[in-house]
Amino acid sequence: MNLVPFSLPVTYSLVPKFYLGTPLLPGKFHFAPTDHSVLPSHFQRAEAWSGWSIQRHMAEHLSSGPRTPGRQRILAVIPIPYGEEWGFWNRDLGLVVRGLREQGHDAWLVGLKAEGHPPDPEKPVIVATMEELADPQWWQRQNPDAIIFNAWAATKYDGIRSALLTLGRPAIEKLDTDGVKSPRIWPWRYLQRSAVEYKHSDPFYRKAEVVLQAIARFMVVGGFPALLDRKIVRSIEKMPMLAAETPVAAARMKRFLRMYHASPMPRVVTIPHPVNLAQMQLQAADQKENLVIAVARWDEAFKGWPLLLDLAESFLRIRPDWKFVVAGNLPPHDQGALARRLGDRFTLAGHVDHEQLSTLYRKAKIYLLTSYSESFNIAAAEALCCGCAVVGPAQTASVNYFTSWKSGTTACVRSPRHMTDALVAESDEWDRGERNPHAIAKVALHHFGVTAVTEQYLRLFHELTTPVKS
Repeated sequence: MNLVPFSLPVTYSLVPKFYLGTPLLPGKFHFAPTDHSVLPSHFQRAEAWSGWSIQRHMAEHLSSGPRTPGRQRILAVIPIPYGEEWGFWNRDLGLVVRGLREQGHDAWLVGLKAEGHPPDPEKPVIVATMEELADPQWWQRQNPDAIIFNAWAATKYDGIRSALLTLGRPAIEKLDTDGVKSPRIWPWRYLQRSAVEYKHSDPFYRKAEVVLQAIARFMVVGGFPALLDRKIVRSIEKMPMLAAETPVAAARMKRFLRMYHASPMPRVVTIPHPVNLAQMQLQAADQKENLVIAVARWDEAFKGWPLLLDLAESFLRIRPDWKFVVAGNLPPHDQGALARRLGDRFTLAGHVDHEQLSTLYRKAKIYLLTSYSESFNIAAAEALCCGCAVVGPAQTASVNYFTSWKSGTTACVRSPRHMTDALVAESDEWDRGERNPHAIAKVALHHFGVTAVTEQYLRLFHELTTPVKS
């Protein structure tokens, strides 16, 4: 159900069913051996890896020997410091690398060297400096067949873009954005987001940076767009393909590129983040309860902690037969005051591990998304794979995507009143039998399963290397 009084001019380019393959199996991680050694084909737990006899020098090898037909060397680059304890392998590009290796490809994660955080030599990771990543000869030594580059459309990575493009190999840049890169796309929305950043920025120089950036982005001289926006376009137009995480974000980026006359015009596609199905998947025997779950880093301002409390209070007053649970990092709060305000049907679970979180998802009927802005929201995708419906505001790009297969309700405005209405409407849908958790999970797996996402990358790499027929 959508409570939106208008329809967005977006065509949902959802992942077709023929992208499906066998998902990663719980407790197992199959992959083909490299050209140089035979490797074990399993790991003991989702958090632990076992038996990877990969030597450190192999990460820097020249790959000059023959490769197995159909097997590609793929580098997934994220130019931030790499550390074993920072969760790279259970989400985003780390999970993509695991999925590609599952399918027999020679995939590697590439990150920045972090002081005091040496990489595990048994994992498929290459660490480098920014100077190395901006060096064309470094890329020639790696000799990849294809590249995934997570760079957030940031101009500071232009050196890396130029270097990797010298190879002439298929490359896709992941934008990891909700598409609101410019006030020219959605001026009032941009101002609102800047105001939120300003309010919660510290120290003072960061507040000044937010203000100056907003002013600079609104500057128009003689009818020409702001220089900062043009600089972004000049950076990303070099890439042959750009990937946003949702159809709404992709549509906004296309408009942004057209507005600034990108030349050549890169192709913009939708590729969602993958979900680790070894941890997050609805089971046949699972029974749903009248439970709303909300998961986030609540100590970050844009996640909407005050709005969450308002919604919990109003919804629980209207629906006394439902419960509410909140998981994630919590901001400072008065436990006693919250208990008096919200009663015993409201639970603060705090930080929970993936196993506990999966159990909560599989019990809950509704996942509540209160964020002011999200490029994707992996927690919502995990909840969908566990059979939850999603409720959230239309202004958040991913919500329209997540609720598009009888899988939730979209609130037209991010406000306590409108979002309470959406929550109540969604709970009514469950009461009437209009929601099927297994059907929700099945479609979500088609979109967000690791194999579905990696198959989409492989198809797009093939398209980038195939001449267009006239």
